[in-house]
Amino acid sequence: MNTQVQHISTFLHQWAPPSTKLDYDNVGLLIGNPNQPVSRILTCLDVTLEIVEEAIEQECNLIVAHHPLIFKSIDRINPTSEQGKIIYELIKNDIAVIAVHTNLDAALDGVSFVLAKELQLENLKFLDSNYNISRKIVLTTNHSDSDSVLKLLNYYSAEEAHYYQVAGRKDDQHTYEAIIDEHNVGDLKKELKKNGLLDRGSFQLMDVASPSNNVGMGVVGFYRDKGLTQQNFLEVVSEALGVKAVRFSGSAERIKKVAVCGGAGVSLARKAIAEGAQAFITADIKYHDYFTDTENFLLVDVGHYESEVPMVAALQQELSEAFENIQVLETNVTTNPMQVFIPDHK
Repeated sequence: MNTQVQHISTFLHQWAPPSTKLDYDNVGLLIGNPNQPVSRILTCLDVTLEIVEEAIEQECNLIVAHHPLIFKSIDRINPTSEQGKIIYELIKNDIAVIAVHTNLDAALDGVSFVLAKELQLENLKFLDSNYNISRKIVLTTNHSDSDSVLKLLNYYSAEEAHYYQVAGRKDDQHTYEAIIDEHNVGDLKKELKKNGLLDRGSFQLMDVASPSNNVGMGVVGFYRDKGLTQQNFLEVVSEALGVKAVRFSGSAERIKKVAVCGGAGVSLARKAIAEGAQAFITADIKYHDYFTDTENFLLVDVGHYESEVPMVAALQQELSEAFENIQVLETNVTTNPMQVFIPDHK
């Protein structure tokens, strides 16, 4: 079977469900035909004219980007503006575009996890997992193959899935219970109906007070042993992310526990402090946000592009492993619009 754009979308949506995006965002298939066959994919952070030219040269028919090309509604598509040129060229060359943005920020093994691993942090967990999207499902059915039902539940990322048989119940019915993220409930119910599991059964849905383990923002991790000195820590950050200059405020004698958030995440700084982190790495910090009265704490700005660009390689790897029949390329184009001038004082 030929792999189509919609198959790539489905895979990405299972990893980073669109329902977890922030309200202002625009994710999913932004340009192209969902039924279009895919043979080559290009992963990138931003969709620019150079990226489109690279996709054409490499004969890619799909671009998977982190930042959406289209945020606001547009009233015309023609090559008289930068965005118009990009969209015009994409359509003319049959190149589809999928964006995975704040939904990938919020995903397990998403942007902040990749950033944390790049910095060699270990024992990772979400910094803020206050997403009340978990639901408890109770399935009652006369289907006796418990292994196949549990396998189906696990396919839809069910946690704590188990079943039991109630003595005296008619038709030898079995009850299955599991915790599942809300965005998977609809698809699970359709699959249960498709397989006849609801023909002689019932499906109940209940709220759960505890947050989901699969969705959150930011990540907390640790360095081994006693951690790093402030100097060593800043050198590790600079080298790992390839930045010539790192902006920061505060001080810390030793850094062992670190919080990170790819992109603009300074709103999580207080959460990082409450978690006991000695450093918080993010981007786009405004001047007044650098002021902190917390002792033994560093607030670090590594740059928006620098904090998220490791995700490009991670997307390439994930898609390559999931679709072995497709060639997935990581862009060679640097799309960071910001430049730094370092004077030569020889």
